[in-house]
Amino acid sequence: MDAIEIKKYHNIDDLERMPKGELLTLYKERISSLIKILPNIAFATKPGVTMESLGIPKDSDNRKALDKQHEETESYIEATSEFQDIILPYSDTNKLIAAILFYEETLKALHEYDQFAN
Repeated sequence: MDAIEIKKYHNIDDLERMPKGELLTLYKERISSLIKILPNIAFATKPGVTMESLGIPKDSDNRKALDKQHEETESYIEATSEFQDIILPYSDTNKLIAAILFYEETLKALHEYDQFAN
């Protein structure tokens, strides 16, 4: 399961200049990233962490559990994305911008999470 790399965080002025189609893409990318990260913050918030580096035995049961989690997460993201493709274009642009800013602040906070966990 690949995490979506957030290349740029935005401010309200950036977002207000974007067409709604770009905002919809940003919204979906940020949701996908959060869906992949949030359930796993007790383990890690940075990419490249493996079961071995966390001290989790790489046995058949653990590998199956991880594979199933990845499959279920991807299935959920796909279903959510399909729903968003249909419904999200009807959203209010200002609320869409507010949601993107909120999601980006949440993602930024996850980068600082490790300082609280140690």
